[in-house]
Amino acid sequence: MRPTVRRSLLTRLLTVYLLFVLVVLLGGVGINTLVEQRLRSDVQAADQALAEEIARETSLQLLGAEQALQSLGRLVVESQSETPATLERLFEAWHDARSDVDHVYWLDPFGAVLVAWPAGHVTAGAEFSPPTVVEQALKSSQPAFEVGIVGLAPSRLATPGVIVAQAVRSQGHLRGLIAASFSLAELSLPLVNVVQAQQRQSKHLMITVIDGDGVVVAASERGRLLETALSELPGAALALQGQSLSRAGPGPDGQDWLFSSVPVPKVGWAVVVERPAREALAVVDQFHLWLLLVALLFTLGGLFFWLLLHLRVIRPLQALAGQHQALPASADAIPTATLLLARQRDEIGDLARSLIRLERDGLRKLSELHTLLETSNAVVRSLDPRAVIEEIMHEVQRLVDVQAVAVLLPDEQGVLRVLQSSGHSERYDRLLSLSPARVSSAAVLALRSGQPVQKLLDGSQPSFAYDDGFRAVLALPIISHHVGSVVLVVHRREPRLFEEHEVQLLSTFANYATLAWEHAVLYERSDERLRQVAQENARLYRRATEEKQRLAAIMESMQDGLLLLGTDNQILYANQAACTIAGLPRTALEGKPIAAFYEALQATGAEAAACAQALNQIEPATFLLENGEGRQARTLQLRLFAVQSETGETIGRGLLVRDVTRERELDEFKTTLLAAVGHEVRTPLAAIKGYASTLLQPDVLWSPEEQQQFLQTILQEADRLTQLVRNLLDLSRQEAGLLQLRCTPVDPRALVLAVGERIKSGRATLTVEIPAGLPPVLVDRGRIEIVLHNLISNALLYGARQVQVKAWRSPDEEETLIFAVLDDGPGIAPEELPHIFERFYRASRGRRQHAGGTGLGLAICKAFVEAHGGRIWAQSSPQGTAMCFSLPCASQSALTTLREGVEEEGGSSDGCRNRQGQAYSAC
Repeated sequence: MRPTVRRSLLTRLLTVYLLFVLVVLLGGVGINTLVEQRLRSDVQAADQALAEEIARETSLQLLGAEQALQSLGRLVVESQSETPATLERLFEAWHDARSDVDHVYWLDPFGAVLVAWPAGHVTAGAEFSPPTVVEQALKSSQPAFEVGIVGLAPSRLATPGVIVAQAVRSQGHLRGLIAASFSLAELSLPLVNVVQAQQRQSKHLMITVIDGDGVVVAASERGRLLETALSELPGAALALQGQSLSRAGPGPDGQDWLFSSVPVPKVGWAVVVERPAREALAVVDQFHLWLLLVALLFTLGGLFFWLLLHLRVIRPLQALAGQHQALPASADAIPTATLLLARQRDEIGDLARSLIRLERDGLRKLSELHTLLETSNAVVRSLDPRAVIEEIMHEVQRLVDVQAVAVLLPDEQGVLRVLQSSGHSERYDRLLSLSPARVSSAAVLALRSGQPVQKLLDGSQPSFAYDDGFRAVLALPIISHHVGSVVLVVHRREPRLFEEHEVQLLSTFANYATLAWEHAVLYERSDERLRQVAQENARLYRRATEEKQRLAAIMESMQDGLLLLGTDNQILYANQAACTIAGLPRTALEGKPIAAFYEALQATGAEAAACAQALNQIEPATFLLENGEGRQARTLQLRLFAVQSETGETIGRGLLVRDVTRERELDEFKTTLLAAVGHEVRTPLAAIKGYASTLLQPDVLWSPEEQQQFLQTILQEADRLTQLVRNLLDLSRQEAGLLQLRCTPVDPRALVLAVGERIKSGRATLTVEIPAGLPPVLVDRGRIEIVLHNLISNALLYGARQVQVKAWRSPDEEETLIFAVLDDGPGIAPEELPHIFERFYRASRGRRQHAGGTGLGLAICKAFVEAHGGRIWAQSSPQGTAMCFSLPCASQSALTTLREGVEEEGGSSDGCRNRQGQAYSAC
């Protein structure tokens, strides 16, 4: 069950869909968190700005009260009279100018009330309360503030408000104190107006002003005046210390509220603005609802999509896979479900129609083989000529798309007449007469030439077959030197020539018909010809044996392996290709169970589980076989098929084994080539486009130096692209044998020095150690310079301190020089050394630490060296790497060989021939 789930296409698609939904939901949660944080910050900033505005207004109001009281004190001093009547008139006038003042008092230096306005609510001499404000006013030249209830004995009348007291001095002498009580209700009025404006917008807001002791001085709810609310207002304590901040906390209703606290300048008070967090974050709640709706939409849409996918795709694929495990017994036995699926005009319908076509083609091939076997049986089973002819005509009509069959027999004058026919009119059978002189007849031509002849009937000449509605004819001669020849003629109504495989199949029938005809006719002759019949049978037997041997030779010459199995899974036959693939002799396979073949495949690296699975199923299967010597993997395609009789009975099985390693290598090469070229082309193209678009910008004026730099970069990247294309073309030409070389004698030392001068040295230094007396080499200088450039550049890149280039005469071959490029780098891993000259090969560690390149450099070196008839190899150790290659010397014999090769090829003396005999013409 678990492997089925892992292989299910529906499960994989569902996993991808769930991952996509998860990403969308996580993105929605992240956006929700970001929006909530941003909205909370905006609300807190707005509330804090409102609190700061209220704090400034409160500070200005208190400053106005202070200045007004100071002005009243100066008026008292300037009045030169402190009689109660004078002061009462003065207080009344001042009260009319200050509507927020409840009471005004004139106190003596000891805090006793001398004059109070309005009059009548206190008696003269009463002690002013609270006394602390009096003490603060006497100690300071500035007015003293205190919040509370003014208590005046003996009347004990209490008025809540802000009490302000100011000492009045004249010429340095204390004359008394002036005090006023400002209404807290008037101080709360602006706060109430702000809250009411918010309520009209369906917003809830509370504003509170507290003094340094945490007592409520002003509030949008007047019932909270003079309450101690410091513990109920988060952040208010820090605001009293001069810090502005916003934080969340429990509100009056127990829910989460946002509190913004701001200090009131110069008086040590604080303003706190409260707002319900749920109301401020109402947009987030709406976003939650939308997110829930999106998740629900994804869920419902996904369920509908998976249901539709299961019903329209997965289930039909499962049905096709289950119904077509093996070929049906006949074309009429194709499952009805498949025929219904084939009516669909989509990919499932295309797949069903392809399966039907494949099954019908397979059944047609099996029918052809079966018909051939039955024809052979008819030769042995019957010796009546007419019965044999009827059997042949019947099988021909069943095997080939024809509507009529006839056998024509020449009489004594050579005129062809109908011996037996099927599908023709009575007129055709009775009146047909074809003389040897009628060369336009296909039957006459076939009998004369001994080869099959076919033609289309167009009515230009009289023809019984054309009158019967037939438009194509094929005549096959059945030639017998003993009993006379006959002609097998087939007709079809469509104006379409017979295909090659149909002609070949009918020719095979003609051969069997020849046997049947001769056997039948000879049987009818007298006993006097028994000896001749026996000789003829012997000849026919030899011919049949040759056919069998020819068939065996064909199977032996097959490049694909072929095994024929009995119903007990015993190997009845194995061709040489199958033995080679298994690595066993034929005697080790024939007569053995099929398990022996799979065990041999396992020994060469096949997966045991895959082989065991193939033992119990009849379906195509592909296995990867890796050689034990560490070379590239070998891929075999194994196809098991059942061989059934006409009645549907299984009479055996067959196994076709095909080596598809080369095809897989070509696919992998194309994939690697596209990836490498795409990667290497993308970078220079991006640079060229970037610099070109920069130069074309109309709003920027570049200096000549910058333009030169940009153009130089474009030129370098274009050269890089050109070199990549040239490398690929050179590799392609070398593989096709079309690489052109221009060989000339070149001094080896001068060649190496010329290359070394063009290479920029890195952290390693380049040293050339080539003796001056070495003979010149006969090479294409441009190609070999590329080889040296690639090898020296790699050595300088990977070398630690020093790179050496050496050359010497080969001790084994007198006319060969060996070049070596040695570095002291980290070396190449032993398991990777055999592959470094392969195309696109990049080492998995070690020298791979330097990024860049396509893996073509060493492959090009190998191609160029081998094109000159040399060879290239590498030796490596942890102390360094040596890259060596050999080249032919330009000796007198080599020059003579060069001239002779040019004369043979008809070219110039610039040609070059490698040691494998492949000629390369000059450029």
